[in-house]
Amino acid sequence: MAWFRGLAALAAALALGAPALAGSATSDSIWDRKHALQSAMEAMPAGATLTNQRCETLEVGLDNIRYRCTVWWSDTPAPAPAPAP
Repeated sequence: MAWFRGLAALAAALALGAPALAGSATSDSIWDRKHALQSAMEAMPAGATLTNQRCETLEVGLDNIRYRCTVWWSDTPAPAPAPAP
C-alpha cells in the first residue's frame, strides 16, 4: 500500500510541476485544405513556434470531401537568426 501512495505522489508532482511545452490542434473544413490549416493554426497560443503540420483529404461518402489538418507547436521560442555582418 505504501508503494501506491508513493506512486500517486510522484504522479501528482510530475503532473503539477511539469510545464506544457508542446501542443497540437486539429481542424476540419468542408471548404478547402487552406481553411482547415488556417483554423488549426488559429488554435496555437501566442508566441508558439510551429514545428509540424499535416493535412489529409477524407472522402465522407456520396462524393463529399472533408479536409483535416493538424498542427504541432512548441512553446519554446525559435532561435533568433544571427545578425548580418
